[in-house]
Amino acid sequence: MTPALERRACARIDKLFRVLVFSEEFGDQWFMARNISETGMFVEMPEPLPLRTKVIVRFQVPSDDAAICAIARIQNHYYLQYAGATGLQALSGAGLRFLRFVPEIGGPVPHDRLH
Repeated sequence: MTPALERRACARIDKLFRVLVFSEEFGDQWFMARNISETGMFVEMPEPLPLRTKVIVRFQVPSDDAAICAIARIQNHYYLQYAGATGLQALSGAGLRFLRFVPEIGGPVPHDRLH
C-alpha cells in the first residue's frame, strides 16, 4: 500500500480558536475555527452561510486587545459525522478562502471593503 499524497499546497495548523464573522446579511456572529492555512480555514457553523458570501473575519490576539481582520469568501459547505465518546456525532461548517487582509487591524472595517 502506498501512502496518500498531500494535495494541499499550503501547510495547515489544526488549532481550535474563536473568530468573529461579519456578513452584511447576518451581522456579527462568533464561531469556532480550526485547520487554518495561509489561504483559508474551516469554521464550525450550525447553519453555514450561503456559498460565495463575502465575510469579514476578526481574529482576536490573546495578548492584546487588537484584532487581525481578513476579507474571506464562503467556498465550501461541510457536514461531517464521526464516532465520538457518546456515539455518533455530527459537525457542520464552511471552508473560507481568504481574499485579502485589511490594513485597519483592530479597527472598524467600512462596509465598502466587502465588495
